Amino acid sequence: MEHVDHALEAKFEEFQISRASFDVLAALRRTGIPYKLTQRDLMRSLFRTSGSMSLRIDSLQKQGLVERSPDDEDRRSVFVTLTPKGVDLLETVIPEHLANESSLVAGLNQAERTQLIALLRKWLVSLEEEVAHGRQVYLGMTLLDSRTSTKMRRAVGLPDVPGLLINKVAAGSRAEELGFRKGDLVTAIERQPVRSLVDLRKILNKSDAKTKRVKVVRGVETMEFRLTSSSI
Repeated sequence: MEHVDHALEAKFEEFQISRASFDVLAALRRTGIPYKLTQRDLMRSLFRTSGSMSLRIDSLQKQGLVERSPDDEDRRSVFVTLTPKGVDLLETVIPEHLANESSLVAGLNQAERTQLIALLRKWLVSLEEEVAHGRQVYLGMTLLDSRTSTKMRRAVGLPDVPGLLINKVAAGSRAEELGFRKGDLVTAIERQPVRSLVDLRKILNKSDAKTKRVKVVRGVETMEFRLTSSSI
């Protein structure tokens, strides 16, 4: 995967954008003319935090690839629109990107490519279903949103503790190897409270620590797991 990521990023760098920036531009283009979304909808469609999305849009706006405009119906909302320069850039980048992707699977015959596409589509659908139901998959374990976590702990007589409940641990996953169990409640990572799925993504994206300390409540007992960079 590292080789694939590097090859994709290198191609985008030829056009002075990053892969993350391309994702934003492509998301706007997929909406069709006038290529416009609220910043909130854009954030949700790409599973980004509001802070990281704001920085990304700031950068694209400075390049003249997108522009912001107020939402007349909601003062708290802002529209992000692809500019003509952004449209022109995508018209150039997309064919190059597709050719680059094709080169990465050049070693597979047509039947193998078809099989790979089917498997990736199945995987993507499963991830989207998890997100749609207020869940997050991490290290092979499925975590529920905070509200559902609290309800499930109350149902078995456990005290209210803010956190995300592990609803499933895949057999043979890194989570299972590290000792996580179904029913564990993830309450903090690197001493930062985990009170929502957004908190979880934000902490994981920000933390540069080679070893991440994960605080877990198992029943009423507090435990700590240490995740090394090789296990994450």
